[in-house]
Amino acid sequence: MNADSCPQITEDALDRPLEGEERQLADCLLSSLIRPDAIVDKIIAGPKFIAVTAAGRMGLSSLLGSRPREHEKTLVHQMTAKPLREVAALIRRPSPFAVSLGFAALNAANTPDPTDVEPSNFPADDLIAGLGKNKITGLVGQFPFIESLKKRVGTFHLFELRDVADAVPRHQWERRLAELDVLAVTGTALLTRSMAWFLSRAPQAITVIVGPTTPCSAALFSRGADYLCGSVVTDMEKVALGIHAGLPFKKIKKNGGVIFAQWEKQG
Repeated sequence: MNADSCPQITEDALDRPLEGEERQLADCLLSSLIRPDAIVDKIIAGPKFIAVTAAGRMGLSSLLGSRPREHEKTLVHQMTAKPLREVAALIRRPSPFAVSLGFAALNAANTPDPTDVEPSNFPADDLIAGLGKNKITGLVGQFPFIESLKKRVGTFHLFELRDVADAVPRHQWERRLAELDVLAVTGTALLTRSMAWFLSRAPQAITVIVGPTTPCSAALFSRGADYLCGSVVTDMEKVALGIHAGLPFKKIKKNGGVIFAQWEKQG
């Protein structure tokens, strides 16, 4: 990838090679796993999400529509009973399904004990709105709170690949990112190999990473993130049922078994 060009981000079944600054970020994430030797008990793959359970914890990742390819039909079986470090290493593969499975394992390795987590009663959009009050604020990804967020911040810029009204044109991304005071990025930017690119193009901004794919990892703080807004599974059975049923994350959360959590960069 040309360091001066916009990344070729896709949300389809095409290969997603790991190169340059995205590879450096992936290596940093893998080298800082908290429980790398925990053994995978179960892998739950649904239409929208995939989950990995190990040592009483569950990690989640969006699939962004990906499915196992023919040569990956037995991948879930192959990775069961393996240490999390081996499964998490799948994030280095180009296959979208393997990348999502790898991030679910990475999240299982890093997610804190639910009993040690104080649920956040401060939604991610409230955090972004508070940081972005009267400020230039950018959002990467589609979220249900976009319209309300626009009214709560100063100038608002949406960075979105799909054909969405008022989104910043791709050729203006770098210029607009360099102007931001606050940047919020979907955790799925890790899946599309674009997280490091966004973080490096807005080093001046206070940056928030949002969504259930977001890892609880200090590696993201070292790369420019200031806040991580993720999820911790408290009832693996309930969440597994929602994943199998193909529910969107909002409904999985509503059914119970997931709490929102926020981590702030220290120092």
